[in-house]
Amino acid sequence: MRRAFILLASAGAVSAWTEMYHKAFMNKNIDPIVVPGTYTSHMHTFFGSDAITKDMPTSADLQKGCYSGDNPNDLSAYWIPTLYHVDGDNFTEVPVFRFSTYYTNAFSEIAIPQGFSMISGNASARTQAEADNAYNNLEWFCEGSNERESDIANFPTSTCDQHLQVSLRFPNCVNPDNLAEYDFSDDSNKCPDGMKQFPQLRYAARYDTKSVAPNGWSGDAPFQLSCGDALGNGYCFHGDFINGWFADAAENMLNAGGGGYNDGQFISGEHGSSAIEDDCTPTDQDPDNGTSDYWTSVEMKANGGVAVADPVESTSAVVTTAASTSSLSQRGDVPRPSLTTKYMWGINWR
Repeated sequence: MRRAFILLASAGAVSAWTEMYHKAFMNKNIDPIVVPGTYTSHMHTFFGSDAITKDMPTSADLQKGCYSGDNPNDLSAYWIPTLYHVDGDNFTEVPVFRFSTYYTNAFSEIAIPQGFSMISGNASARTQAEADNAYNNLEWFCEGSNERESDIANFPTSTCDQHLQVSLRFPNCVNPDNLAEYDFSDDSNKCPDGMKQFPQLRYAARYDTKSVAPNGWSGDAPFQLSCGDALGNGYCFHGDFINGWFADAAENMLNAGGGGYNDGQFISGEHGSSAIEDDCTPTDQDPDNGTSDYWTSVEMKANGGVAVADPVESTSAVVTTAASTSSLSQRGDVPRPSLTTKYMWGINWR
C-alpha cells in the first residue's frame, strides 16, 4: 500500500514544508556511503555541497564546501543515479532541468542529526516487485500529467509534453544512539521502537528529455539509469543523502511560524535568512581521479576502480548545460552492466 505524502496540518501535530532547488555540479562514479574510498560505483549526479569525494565526509566537512542550492544554511550532499538517453552503444546524459528537495516536519520529534546519512530506494531492483516499497512512493511520470504506468516505476511509454519527472521519499525515523539504524514511520506515523522521528526528505527531479530525444518516443522509453541494465524502466532509482544542515537551521526546521518553518517558506539560520546562491562555484574536489564517462565507469567498476583504457577525467563544470555522450566504440571491449553487479542497502524495508 502506498501512503500519501503529508503536507497539511494534522490533529495534535505541526505540519509544514519547504522546497529548495539545487543545480547539478558533478557526474562521477563514486558513492561514499555504499562504496567509500573507491571509484567502483555506477555513475551518480551530485547536488548540494561540493565537499564530497569518494571518502565519507562528516557534516562539518560538508559545511566547509560550496553549495549548489539556494539556502546557505544547507550544505547537505544529495545524489541520484545518472539518467542516459541510449542510441545503440551511445549513452548521452539526459540533463536535469530541475532538482528539488522537500522537507516536511509533521510529527517530527528531533532535528536531522549531525553526522547522519541515509539511502532510499533499491539500486539493484530490476522489476516493479523489487522496487516496491509501501512508504518511499517512488514513481516516474510526465510533469503535468495524471497518467501513470501500471508499473509505477516504469518510464512513461509515450512522449512527455513537459519534463520526465521522478519522485522519491526518504526514511524519517532514526535511532539517536545509532545513526546507522533508520526506517520509515508506519501508517499511524509511529516510528519503530527506539527511534525518533525527524523531518522527512523527498527528492523530485525533472529531466529535459527533449534535448536528447527531440522526436519523442512510443513504447519503451529510450532511457536507462546508470544503475540499470535495460531501457524503459526506472526501477533502480535511488537517492543518497548526507546531512550538511547547520545545527541551528536544522532546529529551526522543527518550528512553526516566527523565524522558523512555515508552509513553503524559507528555513532561516545564522548563515542566512533568504534564498541566495553561493558566491563560490561548486566543483569536483578530486578532478584527477574517477570519471564522468559512462563506459569508463562500467570498466572501472568491473576492474576494481581501474580504467584499462585511457582515463576520462571527471568534469568539474555544471552538468546541466550540455549533454555529454559516451560511446562504447570509444572505450574498446567494455562489458555491459549485468544483473550480478548489484548493491543491497541492508535496510529492513517494510
